[in-house]
Amino acid sequence: MAARRSGAVVAALMVVAAALVGLAGADFAADRAECADKLMGLATCLTYVQLAATARSPTPDCCSGFRQVLAASKKCLCVLVKDRDEPTLGIKFNVTRAMNLPSACNIPATFSDCPST
Repeated sequence: MAARRSGAVVAALMVVAAALVGLAGADFAADRAECADKLMGLATCLTYVQLAATARSPTPDCCSGFRQVLAASKKCLCVLVKDRDEPTLGIKFNVTRAMNLPSACNIPATFSDCPST
């Protein structure tokens, strides 16, 4: 059952990555293309940040993936935060949980310094 759930999470994140690459008309199109593969580290966070998620807290794997994505490119997290309401993403996020992921994972980070468009 865990393998099936893990596969579903990876598939869902691949949809997000494909959608980020496919949004060609927006200001951050080049960033989206650059970030699609870097955001794969967040696959295990979907059980916590999806709108219908029931997890009470992020998993250690989620926090580890979040830390890796943050270290690799905070810009990629900013792109995802900026486009969280984009209908072509195919996934609805619990914005409160997503924005509080740094705190929930005890990682010193903030989205307040993301560039606005």
